[in-house]
Amino acid sequence: MRVASTRGSSLLVVLAIAGLAAAAPILDNNDQITISRINSPYIPADASQQWFKDEGFRLIATSEFDREWMTEQQILELIRRKKHFMDVTDGDLENMDSLSPVPLMAPPAGVTHQALVDPILSNVSESSMESFLTEFSSFRTRYYQSQSGKESGDWLFAQVKALLNRYPSDRYKTSVRQFKHSFPQSSVIARIEPVSAHPSAPIVIVGAHQDSVNQWNPWFGRSPGADDDGSGTATILESLRTILESGVLNSEGWAKPIEYHWYAAEEGGLLGSQKVAAEYRERGAKVYAMWQCDMTGYQPPNLAEVIGVSTDFVDPAFSKYVKLLVETYGGVKAVDTKCGYGCSDHASWYKAGYPAVFTFEALFENSSPYIHTANDDVSHISFSHMAKFAKVIVGWTVELSFD
Repeated sequence: MRVASTRGSSLLVVLAIAGLAAAAPILDNNDQITISRINSPYIPADASQQWFKDEGFRLIATSEFDREWMTEQQILELIRRKKHFMDVTDGDLENMDSLSPVPLMAPPAGVTHQALVDPILSNVSESSMESFLTEFSSFRTRYYQSQSGKESGDWLFAQVKALLNRYPSDRYKTSVRQFKHSFPQSSVIARIEPVSAHPSAPIVIVGAHQDSVNQWNPWFGRSPGADDDGSGTATILESLRTILESGVLNSEGWAKPIEYHWYAAEEGGLLGSQKVAAEYRERGAKVYAMWQCDMTGYQPPNLAEVIGVSTDFVDPAFSKYVKLLVETYGGVKAVDTKCGYGCSDHASWYKAGYPAVFTFEALFENSSPYIHTANDDVSHISFSHMAKFAKVIVGWTVELSFD
């Protein structure tokens, strides 16, 4: 979190030393939402929301109805406790009801494009993912506020751009852009679109988050983030490479644009994806469905290999369809799991009103014990497990984007 002023920085230090007295609830205009603030002699009794912002506080939502003005140290404590949250300070997704309703579509009735998908799944490369992830996790940290986080995002952008340039075609258009934020790290958005696509064709989105965090020292602590979420970043990049290399997008029947998103600042409270989802919603973009791929690389020892499919804060129909794809193209069992409020970037799209799904490396309670530390490195990654996710994402992309 970037502190707004020197005076605010000093205040946060004083509050941290003071121990932060209990928060007092304040009802928002929506009587279902409670906004809490810290009771402290250092905070004026009539402090406004702007006062909190100016002093470097952030408005943190830990459920659909509970919000609290927090200091940086309090936010870090949430991360250490593995308590999920959304930073709603900027209010990007707070007024979606005032916009035109999102047109919702049903998922495909079944798996209908195996003839296109099956022949290319063998091209998913574990060594390709290992090479990328080894380099990507070599940045000291990918923390969104840090210079290293900016550099890792710029490097990722260059890798995606080079990949798209490697596979030109007269059947489709490709583009990649950096979605700029108020913090140093940019989100990265790649798009592949059939030249014959109807202008109103909905977008098929696959996402991951590119940032990492060291829960004890986010700015300078070593944070390879190999699993969280270098694994998801590498997985969706490999699915993109596999699809482009196969030439399947030159086939008849491809009708919908495909986008791959790598979000900045997920660890800061879904900051990057909230901005992206809000921008899409505000311009009336049609999205068929969004799949978030966060943590695909850890296989718990002595447990059967599975892919977890989240059942909360997701679209039930598309989640059911993902389970079908997992068992068709992944070759492992799909199991229901729950991740909680603000668990990953799918929550931003869900809040914006779009159909969203979320998959996970295991049951949530069996996830990697190394995340948010210096030990989240490639030595704890199963690239064969990642490959199964990549294959399912190839299936998702083809099944949803082809008529």
